Amino acid sequence: MSERTRIASSPIAVTDDEVLALGFEMIGVPAKVIKGRRNLIRFFRDNESELPHVVFINERVAEEIRDYREDLLRRGKVSPVFAVVPDMEGARGVRLKELASLLARALGSEELKF
Repeated sequence: MSERTRIASSPIAVTDDEVLALGFEMIGVPAKVIKGRRNLIRFFRDNESELPHVVFINERVAEEIRDYREDLLRRGKVSPVFAVVPDMEGARGVRLKELASLLARALGSEELKF
């Protein structure tokens, strides 16, 4: 099996934090450290067709690529699934805010408070 096939079928982590990347590598998840919104979006756009089904990202990266992830959904792409993990400094609440936003849209209301 080629390296490209192995990576495409196995989860990866994309983070802007070297320590978090090391943690993923230690449990066997290949990790890429990419900093800056422009570089992150370029990486995801350039590799979109080769991304695995699951991509772990930290909360800062999730915030940086929010528009890109929303664009994927608008285009009907359900893969990859972005699994958002807390930043090393602690949770920023990104996952809860995104869930609240999705629920509010599903219910037709923007008034949900968490």
